[in-house]
Amino acid sequence: MNHIQINFHEKTGKRVMPLHGFNSGPMTKVFTYDARPQFVEGGFPFVRLHDVEYPYGSGEFVDIPCIFKNFDADENDPASYHFANTDEYIRQSLNVGAKIIFRLGVSIEHSPYKRYIDPPKDFGKWARICEHIVRHYNEGWADGHRWNIEYWEIWNEPDLHSEEAEHVKQTTWGRDVDQFVEFYTVAARHLKACFPHLKIGGCGFASAKRSFITEFYHQLSQKSPRVPLDFHSWHRYDHNPANYIPDAAYVRKMLCEFGYGEVESILDEWNLMYKWGPRENQRHAYPAMKDHRGAAFYAGTLCALQEKTDVAIATNFEADVVKEFCGIFNVDGMCIGGLTKGEDYFATVTPTPGFYAFKSFNSLYRLGEQVALSCDNERLFATAAAGEDGVGTMVANVSDEATEVTLTLTGVRGPICVRITDERRTNEKLLTLSAEGELTLTLPLAPQSFAYIGTDLPDPVANY
Repeated sequence: MNHIQINFHEKTGKRVMPLHGFNSGPMTKVFTYDARPQFVEGGFPFVRLHDVEYPYGSGEFVDIPCIFKNFDADENDPASYHFANTDEYIRQSLNVGAKIIFRLGVSIEHSPYKRYIDPPKDFGKWARICEHIVRHYNEGWADGHRWNIEYWEIWNEPDLHSEEAEHVKQTTWGRDVDQFVEFYTVAARHLKACFPHLKIGGCGFASAKRSFITEFYHQLSQKSPRVPLDFHSWHRYDHNPANYIPDAAYVRKMLCEFGYGEVESILDEWNLMYKWGPRENQRHAYPAMKDHRGAAFYAGTLCALQEKTDVAIATNFEADVVKEFCGIFNVDGMCIGGLTKGEDYFATVTPTPGFYAFKSFNSLYRLGEQVALSCDNERLFATAAAGEDGVGTMVANVSDEATEVTLTLTGVRGPICVRITDERRTNEKLLTLSAEGELTLTLPLAPQSFAYIGTDLPDPVANY
């Protein structure tokens, strides 16, 4: 029997975490695609700036070689920096209510000729360049802003390919772990000394478990004074939400073993992937991201992260509609001109079923407090929340078999809506129930589906 019991009166003491963030902001393809209304509707709490306007930031966005184009230039001279397009990209992200995780480094390089993966030739100067970037966005330096960006992530996936065959080309860090430890140490110490109130961390590791990462922390822990690290960021692509649970536990255990047990665990790349490798392995995942299979996976993973891990922030890869990893949008109206020509010249997007997994989780995030939940079937994933504005739960069936679940809900405050996303329906409201106190509901769940059961909160787009 599939039975889920939820007591909306019994708070767990844990808030619903900001797990429904994304890599890339609402305006992509050089401000041509406009997903600002959808970002507001989904309530995406974080935008991570990585692989922005890929490849290579179109020469103008986010990456250090895009902002500071000549490494031999004077890092103290505002004329050495090119902020304009990155400024606008961040402005549009902030305008939809998202906070920023600013990745200091470079985008991944899949081309045979690698341009930026080698370590900077002067670690100290690289750190000072980053210092000026932070001052531009937070202290107004170089005609800048006071945007209070808190999270600054040093590099991305330095461990990628570190344990593969020698013939595999590096795509993110062209040297060994020893050099990366020294690079991180110099950068983190400098930035934390300049900005003790900000969160400086890294390193966007491509995995939870890899000998490169263990050695990184082994060497880091031997250094004195202690090397600053306010958060540990890591990545996972998978098809089973349950696999994120032991990975998150491993990350915490490793951090504790090396004296960094207090730092935040941030999953800042994740998405559906059945298997990496040749085209035959990967090709099935991309269409699945955009249909009910991706939606069920996203819902299940958000539930698993909230209920069973200590992940503080998560950002899915990816919200840029022109990238194959975008599971939440499809292209709708196509046009070019965007910010330079006005509203009639934006390309637009439409939400996929997967978008509604994040929107449903945002309802729980808006309610605020996680509540007690028990589920007798480990193949179902669920989480629930309550707040001043109502109550809600999300339940995902990620299996290939239909099932039926009985929900016993205590502390209900009606009306309660039931919305379903499966192969035939996308965020369809099945019914609305008026209930006070206790409610028992038996709900059929199709294969690869999820349901939101709870208060239908006001649409945030109305006030945008």
